[in-house]
Amino acid sequence: MKCASIDIGTNTALLLIVDAGEAMRDIADIATTVRLGEGLKKTGCISREAMDRCLKVLQEYCDTAEAHGVEFISCVGTSALREAGNGEDFIGLVGDRLGIPIRIISGRDEAYYTYLSVKNDRIVDRERFLIVDIGGGSTEIIAGGGQDLRSFVSLPVGSVKLTEMFIRNDPPAEDEIEAAAVYIRPFLDERFLGYADALVGTGGTVTTLASIVRECAYFDKEKIHGFSIPIGTVCNVVEMLRNMNVAERKAVKGMEKGREDIIVQGIVLLREMMSFYGLSECVVSTKGVRYGVIYEYLAAAGFPVSFIN
Repeated sequence: MKCASIDIGTNTALLLIVDAGEAMRDIADIATTVRLGEGLKKTGCISREAMDRCLKVLQEYCDTAEAHGVEFISCVGTSALREAGNGEDFIGLVGDRLGIPIRIISGRDEAYYTYLSVKNDRIVDRERFLIVDIGGGSTEIIAGGGQDLRSFVSLPVGSVKLTEMFIRNDPPAEDEIEAAAVYIRPFLDERFLGYADALVGTGGTVTTLASIVRECAYFDKEKIHGFSIPIGTVCNVVEMLRNMNVAERKAVKGMEKGREDIIVQGIVLLREMMSFYGLSECVVSTKGVRYGVIYEYLAAAGFPVSFIN
């Protein structure tokens, strides 16, 4: 059986298509920058331009799923659609044009699906783990183990929000980066102190950081999934990118297209989290919500799936 999941975030829309049989095999895993949440912090609504960008990508995703003979597709929306005053208008538009329902998931659901994506991963394997999923509009911190999700918090802060709130110059001024860091710190929850000795990081900020560190010519899951990034390297990359303008960052090997203007703020968020929790390394996961949605569906459908990487 072939099935698919679409994850519509504040900055990126992602498509995962898998073939589920005796073992699960990835067929397609695509990420596209749509900036659905562009200007949302200021206006409270999704702009028509952002809707059009996302709708175009969703049409391409539906065409791809159809071409692969997908039998089941699930589409979820996260922070931007949770917060937007006109989120239901966009959902109605997608339903009318493409015939697919979008399910807006809560911060808890987002954390749970991310947890499932790590729990069922043989490469990112920890008995107890602290996960961070850095998004454009929100960031989830999840404490879990091999048996259950222990605790989580959804922070109302992400790479796009930090950029829109604090960054006015290109390259950003030192005091702008510091203001973003100061803003982040009160959101960090002390209940996770001492829970784990390593952080598992998901989302575009972390995978782009890993791609830069590993100097990937393209998005290479095999090269970055399970890769460990020391906190010293995280700090060094912040300083390297902070002193570049957007045009210069575009030329950096490993930079994801469309993330050049928000990547520094996202990595600052990761840096502050690692520093606060005293974590020496971040283990990269290229999975996340889209995988968790698939895992949940297959388990409910009774598929005896072995989750392979």
